Amino acid sequence: MDELIEQCRKLNQLIIDSKEYKNYIIARESIKSNEELYNDLMEFKRRYEDVMKFTDGNPFDEIHRLYYDNDELIHNSTVNEYLRAESALSRLVRRIISEITDGVDI
Repeated sequence: MDELIEQCRKLNQLIIDSKEYKNYIIARESIKSNEELYNDLMEFKRRYEDVMKFTDGNPFDEIHRLYYDNDELIHNSTVNEYLRAESALSRLVRRIISEITDGVDI
């Protein structure tokens, strides 16, 4: 068990050292430096999650309206950079989790 935990710590450091994580941290700090922009994005993300969680059936119309209402925010270069970096890091973590759990039958 100790060896497994040690390997997890090494993997954690590899993630922290990855370009995806570094790009995410830079983008996060950039967007956080503009409090209004950051708050607008967090509100957008909260509303997006609500639509996905609480919309019965297909949420396409609600998502379309949300994007339409926030077009200027979504096309802001700082927001766009942050969302791309967040997505890249998320893909990396999902791939790592998939590799770790491949063949593990619970």
